[in-house]
Amino acid sequence: MPGERWTKEQLDTLLYQLLVERKSLPHLQVPGKSLAAVNNQRQRLKRAGRLDQVFAGRQLAPWTIREVNELIKLTREYGFSAAFIAQLQLIPGRTVHAISKMMARHDLGNPDIKRRAENACRLPAHEREHLEQFLLLEGRRVPSARVAAEWGLARQTVTAYRRRLGVTLSWEEARSSQEYQRNLEKRGRAFSQQLYARWAQWHVEREHRLHALKTALEASPNPPRSRECCACHEQWFATADFFNVTRKRSGASFSMSRTCRLCRSAKRRKAPRVTEKFYPTAA
Repeated sequence: MPGERWTKEQLDTLLYQLLVERKSLPHLQVPGKSLAAVNNQRQRLKRAGRLDQVFAGRQLAPWTIREVNELIKLTREYGFSAAFIAQLQLIPGRTVHAISKMMARHDLGNPDIKRRAENACRLPAHEREHLEQFLLLEGRRVPSARVAAEWGLARQTVTAYRRRLGVTLSWEEARSSQEYQRNLEKRGRAFSQQLYARWAQWHVEREHRLHALKTALEASPNPPRSRECCACHEQWFATADFFNVTRKRSGASFSMSRTCRLCRSAKRRKAPRVTEKFYPTAA
């Protein structure tokens, strides 16, 4: 619905601020009128020829069909952002704000980035100043993840604040914190579990391969000589695929283990591990 008409007092107030005081738009104040209403009235006064020497305004350049098609191609086929398009001037004469607005009108861009921007937490001015003071003083050594959780921000946002304030932690400070040590132990446990899982899968696959090879050799016309494992008492073939073979340096003779590879590997996995080495000292 249209707002209330401008009164003569309001127009005189606006003209006085424009013609005499030469104020810009952010500093214009008319009682009972919003900043958008003041800007619209200023545009109307300019078109009426009453602000020729004061306010030149800006020339609007409507988007052409070619520019819109090029924007659709750059965003959908190549996945470029508005900042990247404006930086490289892929659409000449268009600012990042103009490109961003046109992308919003045509529902272009990455939906995940748009969703994060819509749900982003933007701190008011006083809370932003409080956060900056906290990062400069007592929160200097607090990890960014903990600060982000306390303030309801993303960790990257806290890191950006610290980079702008120049309070980033040094290499020694970051790695001497307790949070870093806990994360290091957590990553070590996760890597160890993943490694054990991969080795367990490899042992199962190797057992299947050995049994498949045994079945294939049994079906062959001339199978190798069989050999019994002293641990599991299962009959295998006396080859290097099933038993460990040790050759002497001369290469003239060799010896074959009495334990199959599966039992030998299981025995080595169950053996206690030596994590530290103790060296005797002279008395």
